[in-house]
Amino acid sequence: MTFKPKLLIFSHVSNPASITGAEKLLLFFCQELLPYFHCVLVAPEEGRLTALARESGIEVKIYKLPLLHRMYSPYPGLTGEAVKMQSSPAFSQLVNWIAEEAPRLVIVNTCVHFMPAAAARRLDIPVIWQLTEAIEQNGSTSLATDLIHRYSSWMICISEAVAARFPPELRQSKMSILPPSWREQQEHHPDEWPALRHSFRSQLQIGSHAPLIGMITSFRMESKGVHHFIDMALSIKDEFPAAVFLVVGDALRPEYEKQCQKRIEAYGASDRFIFLEAQGDIGRVYCGLDIVVVPSLVPEGFGLTALEGLLYGKPVVAYDAGGLGEVLRAAGSGQFLVETGSAGMLADRVRTILNLPDQGKDLGAHNRNQVMAAYGPEGYRARLNAIVARWLSEQPGWFHGPPVAAGTKVEARPSASSGRRGKRKKRKGNSVRRHDIRRERRRSRTRPARSQARARKRRHHPIRRRKA
Repeated sequence: MTFKPKLLIFSHVSNPASITGAEKLLLFFCQELLPYFHCVLVAPEEGRLTALARESGIEVKIYKLPLLHRMYSPYPGLTGEAVKMQSSPAFSQLVNWIAEEAPRLVIVNTCVHFMPAAAARRLDIPVIWQLTEAIEQNGSTSLATDLIHRYSSWMICISEAVAARFPPELRQSKMSILPPSWREQQEHHPDEWPALRHSFRSQLQIGSHAPLIGMITSFRMESKGVHHFIDMALSIKDEFPAAVFLVVGDALRPEYEKQCQKRIEAYGASDRFIFLEAQGDIGRVYCGLDIVVVPSLVPEGFGLTALEGLLYGKPVVAYDAGGLGEVLRAAGSGQFLVETGSAGMLADRVRTILNLPDQGKDLGAHNRNQVMAAYGPEGYRARLNAIVARWLSEQPGWFHGPPVAAGTKVEARPSASSGRRGKRKKRKGNSVRRHDIRRERRRSRTRPARSQARARKRRHHPIRRRKA
């Protein structure tokens, strides 16, 4: 049997009822890595992600960790927060747990999952950091990108929009671009789509010819632009009286939900909107829609909803926010990208499609062919093969070097690069006390190393030499 290096893959979330775009991408990534590595998915709790991973033959372990959320929206105190995290008991426990697992490599998913990257680097285990979001650009962005650079051996970005946050020299030396894709067996065959469309619309009591315009998100929140979708819908509802507007996603903030509902009620349009929680079989939703709208107000790392809408042959209208622009342009639908924040322009593009329904169908078919060519599974595997080949060429130790010894205990303390080591007592002349040096040496030794040192000392002891 071919030896496969052990790979720990850390997911920052595992939602019980639904699966987010980041989780979908990570699951697909894990599945495609199975030919190369013995993959172990580490998730904070049981959920849809862990269930699907086990079905794919991926080993799963549960380990809940705090996240460094401000990696996504950096601020001046970010570096200090990262140092403090490494001084916590949770970090020390994680270092020892990873040592017990003894992986050859560690992958962390999303920028906010800092702790496992830092813990693996403390053990000199190579870290591959997969980035799925475009870090917010502000005066402290470099603090986040510097931390990712410092604690990673390689970076994988899912789009140019994500990679653009990093300096060109890093992009050349330790970064790969790997856009998402999908597994063939998970894709509904087009022959099944009419039946799925009829089933979903019957559930919602919507006629077969009524235009159904929808947005799909994991969570209904401000950054996803639910209120912009509502404004777009309200501006065209009288022009298209048969149109129905659908919002799919779990409610996150009651206050925001109330604001959205009041906005709809003020126009007397409650009967034109349908709100659904996140759906397990999202394919039925796409089949039931006529137009997909993606009004994200923040730069998306990629835009998986747009990709899925295009894959199901639907016209997609979106804000030109981050990776969304890359996806629609790759599908030849750049004309349906509009300036971020302009609900009026969204309405104009949706109006264009509704006025020419046959053109919308032709556009959907064209989109599907284009997106298959740009992001299909075969192209994904070719890109992944090239990445692994580069690792084998440039980092052969990742595959053939010795793993960290199981059972190794490492004391968690701030790294040297942080500049936050505890101050040592000094004598006059700034000379460090000898006992401080000895204590530092003892800390740096692993248990096996200390045992070997004691054995050498006994062998060379004067009494033992005389007896010999």
